[in-house]
Amino acid sequence: MNAKSLRGAYLMVAGKGLSALIGLASMLILARLLEPEDYGLVVLVEAALTLLAAVTELQMISVLIHLPRVDDEHFSTTWTLNLIRAFVLCSLVVLIAPGIAEFYDDPRLVDIAYVSSLSLFLGAMLNPKMALLVRDLDFKKEFLLGLSQKIAGFVVTVIVAYQLRNYWALVLGTLATQICGLVVSYWCYPFKPALTLSKVRELWGFSMWLSLANFVKTLNIKLDQFVVGKMFNPSVTGVYSLATRLSTVLFTDTLGAALRVVSPSLRAHSHNPLELNKAYLKTQSLVTLIFLPVASITSALASPLIDLALGPKWIDVIDVFRVLVLALCLEAIGGVGLSVAMATLNTRLAFYRNLVSIAGRAAFMTIGLYAGGFYGLLLGRGASALLDLLLYFAIAGKVTGLSIRKQLWLNWRTVLSCALVYPVLYALQTPPWQSIGNSSLLQAFWLLAMIGAGLLMQMGVQGLLWILSNRPDSIEPIFLAYLKSKFIHRGMRSA
Repeated sequence: MNAKSLRGAYLMVAGKGLSALIGLASMLILARLLEPEDYGLVVLVEAALTLLAAVTELQMISVLIHLPRVDDEHFSTTWTLNLIRAFVLCSLVVLIAPGIAEFYDDPRLVDIAYVSSLSLFLGAMLNPKMALLVRDLDFKKEFLLGLSQKIAGFVVTVIVAYQLRNYWALVLGTLATQICGLVVSYWCYPFKPALTLSKVRELWGFSMWLSLANFVKTLNIKLDQFVVGKMFNPSVTGVYSLATRLSTVLFTDTLGAALRVVSPSLRAHSHNPLELNKAYLKTQSLVTLIFLPVASITSALASPLIDLALGPKWIDVIDVFRVLVLALCLEAIGGVGLSVAMATLNTRLAFYRNLVSIAGRAAFMTIGLYAGGFYGLLLGRGASALLDLLLYFAIAGKVTGLSIRKQLWLNWRTVLSCALVYPVLYALQTPPWQSIGNSSLLQAFWLLAMIGAGLLMQMGVQGLLWILSNRPDSIEPIFLAYLKSKFIHRGMRSA
């Protein structure tokens, strides 16, 4: 990646990092003000409405990013299509809300669905010119947009939760997030749209496969929540939802921000297969080197982490979080392969991948559910993440010509070092003084010590494996040299 792409990646990851901290702070507060059932009720509606939004999603922002030339007519056409979609969405929600409540046998879901439909409407009306910020790698304003939305949602959610102590805090917090996003998007990029459909054929020609792929992908993502919501009570659904949110904030959102930078950068090499392969392999190995060890350490230390952060009320989240944090990390890592497909406009490949993925996920989860109930379903969800990773490698191989075996072998040292460190951390996760009573301060120190020990063990084992592999010209020395240069440069500046 060039210097501009790297700066964009730093800014986007920093923004997502701040958003993640705000999101974590929000979850820590809400975990003590709300009950698991509150999360469960909201996620039941959220899953249905997200799927409905995906059915009507036109993916115009992605199209505008990848079109060689765009003008105001493209943006106005996109805005007009989104306006039509917004009205259709709200009308559909009003029609299906009673059906959702009847399906889950809970009348409270009707009012939640009605208010949530406003969030869908506002989200659909976001300024289409924000696509230029991504296409031109200008991430300052997008950084501002994401951060302001997170702050607005945090403030409203916490205030309402403190006053009402129920699920409306989550619903109104989401609404505040969308209102803020709408206002800031037009403040960042002033735009006066016109009602027109003059460019609809051109836009639809690019967006058709993207829209289909997005629908199947959303159904795939929400499938487990549909199943859990139907088969188990709202409290279990709330536990599963919170574990999913924690995993998403920690890995999917942050890594997704970096991958949004990767796609335009890879697009520059789309007509040079050799350079495209090099860029993909370097990005894939770097992402795995950073995120997989973090996910592995987080999963191994899930028990003290959840106990300290959320309290004993959410103790059932531990095992769910332990599996989901690894599953979502694997899927996020695989997203580098999707970035290659998007950079070369192979949108049909993404659609076919999502079709195979949802079939595999449904099969794994069904087998797990009937074989082992909730925990069997959870293991099925984890197995489907491995399938997703292989499918991402398959579409990347279709574009680059690289075999799945080569892509897997590229990261064997990272995978093996995680596998060796994980059981050690798992065995050490319980503080030695727990039998004589708990102290939050001691537990926090122990958790920080274990995280530090995990990182040191990870680096030590991976470095040893690299030396035993005859010191290949791989991502490890490149990453180490980069860190050294940063520390040396910082030291020289401070001196």
